[in-house]
Amino acid sequence: MLGRTMLGRTALGRAALGRTTLGRAACCRLAMALSTLVMVGCASNPPTGPVYDPFEGINRQIYRFNTALDDAVLKPVAKGYRFVLPDPVEIGISNFFSNLDDVNVIANDLLQGKFRQAGSDTGRFLYNTTAGLLGFLDVSTRAGLVKHDESFGQTLGVWGVGEGPFVMLPLLGPNNGRSTTGLVVEKFTTDVPRHTIDDTDARLALSALDIIALRARLLSAGNLLDAAALDPYLLLRDFWVQQHRRSTWDGKREVGIGTATMDGDDDLDELDELDELDELDELDELDELDELDALD
Repeated sequence: MLGRTMLGRTALGRAALGRTTLGRAACCRLAMALSTLVMVGCASNPPTGPVYDPFEGINRQIYRFNTALDDAVLKPVAKGYRFVLPDPVEIGISNFFSNLDDVNVIANDLLQGKFRQAGSDTGRFLYNTTAGLLGFLDVSTRAGLVKHDESFGQTLGVWGVGEGPFVMLPLLGPNNGRSTTGLVVEKFTTDVPRHTIDDTDARLALSALDIIALRARLLSAGNLLDAAALDPYLLLRDFWVQQHRRSTWDGKREVGIGTATMDGDDDLDELDELDELDELDELDELDELDELDALD
């Protein structure tokens, strides 16, 4: 399901299609996006209560639409992608897009006042771009430069902007008012690497590859949702909200959702463990690739 792809980074938002130039028009769109913050509201502390989901009926319909579209199109393509490509190539493509995302991470590091982290992430981006062959090799992680997850939606949270209602967006999956605003702003600002590509077809192909690569990485998580004993919509919603709050506050404050049952919490923990195992598997595969290169 397309909503399931948002279990990881919100790459689908940054992979939105269409040609964009950074100029007066982009500034006007940015101003319009910022004006939507009035609809979100403000809060000085991270929320710990139940998920605010006033549009649940509509959200469920969109979730079913996303699921049907994903099952019919994106999931089969992702399976074929994983079947055809050797693991080292698949990992390299994921690394490439992760490296592009670091431009957005660095910008939000600075906006949140995380200057030391911004320096680390800048070094990570430069090292992977040069020694890592445009990011296809994640040499920075092995050098001790940790990958961080920052978005403008998280930055708004740090600034005191409230979450707003939970929304299930067509094609883009779970979000809230704040993160949706962040996606729009990022589309016209920090998505610079894609904007440098003049050829429209090439840019669309790059965005499509980004989506497919992300979906392929999340096949296991999607299978877990399919097999969940609880309502898959509630499980996806609560997991996304939990992860979004945790990312916004760097895990330093209590960010419970207060809605999942004990069984639901177990499922959420299992999804967390699955993400960690995927990352470890990728590192192991990269190490194996290095060993093969050494033998050659």
